[in-house]
Amino acid sequence: MENIKVNLAENDLLDEEKPMKYRNISIVKNKNCNTYRAKIRVGKNIKYISGKTKLECYNKVKEFFKPSNMKKFLAEKSDTNKKYTFESWYQRWFELYKEKKIKSATERSYNSLLNHIPDSFKKRYMSDIKLENVIELVNSIEGERQQQKFYEFLNMIFAKAEDNEVIKKNFIKLIDKPKHKKINGIAFSNEDEEKLEKILIEKEYDIFLLCLYQGLRRGEAMAITIDDIDFENKTLVINKAINDKNQLDSTKNTYSNRVEPLFDNSLKLLEKYKNTTGRLFKYTYKQVTTMFEKLVEENFAGKKYTPHSLRHTFVTKCKEAGIPEHIIQSWVGHNIGSRITNAVYTHTRTISMIENTQKFNDYMKAV
Repeated sequence: MENIKVNLAENDLLDEEKPMKYRNISIVKNKNCNTYRAKIRVGKNIKYISGKTKLECYNKVKEFFKPSNMKKFLAEKSDTNKKYTFESWYQRWFELYKEKKIKSATERSYNSLLNHIPDSFKKRYMSDIKLENVIELVNSIEGERQQQKFYEFLNMIFAKAEDNEVIKKNFIKLIDKPKHKKINGIAFSNEDEEKLEKILIEKEYDIFLLCLYQGLRRGEAMAITIDDIDFENKTLVINKAINDKNQLDSTKNTYSNRVEPLFDNSLKLLEKYKNTTGRLFKYTYKQVTTMFEKLVEENFAGKKYTPHSLRHTFVTKCKEAGIPEHIIQSWVGHNIGSRITNAVYTHTRTISMIENTQKFNDYMKAV
């Protein structure tokens, strides 16, 4: 460290208001008390020094710039930057950005992904994690979709670490995102749908019939109350769901909150529930899943139908009936494509909804 000669003017010491400098660092009087301070910037690190007198503060600043003290300061700062291990930064990231915003199912998904990370990685300081460490970690995950979810999970965590200067650079984005070939949901074939509907009517599995007739997710159907049904205007409000922990929860996303037309088949089905209080279908999430699995096993052996297949079947029927894509999206709670502007959609939706509801009802009567 080179020595710099500094001329300390006697007048500077005597003048209480006049700043004094060392290496262009000003030593100034605090506004609200008779003490002095200096702010020193070393790279991205900040050091504050104070003293009871101007001369005391000046001497402390001078002392700070001795090579041994500078080395100690930078070493301490290096340790401070290492205060977050991956595990501790995950907890901090979750508190800052996720805790009050995500659904319980998403939190469980995060915990599941976290369980795939070995302790040796979790205990490593964020600043010490290298690109090759992350590549090895992602490659260790089995399954294309799981790898893709894992990549997205890590990218969120490291991106915010960069924003908060926990790490210098988020190198996750340098890794090629794992590819995943999306498998479209399986809808019931026409023959199987006809067979299914007869079984559901016979067993009075109304919850599954409503999912089939309206394109509902099982959690949405489970949460429906009589207050959500408007028999006069033939509409159904979807604004909540029962999650897999049997808790009343929000719907999957913003677009899932919707008002659907009640189709003719649904109106006939729901007539019997007019005097019901609370939820129409008082099953647990597990009961609904088990009921459907048993139904498929006994009647459609070897076929991979799930409760979501009822929703896919509804969408398929809508397409067969010639219902426009944006109308189907609004009925099932999907994001309406960007090519359909809000202005156009808002202007035409009332007439279009009525026309297409009747169109769908007519198609279902004909098949």
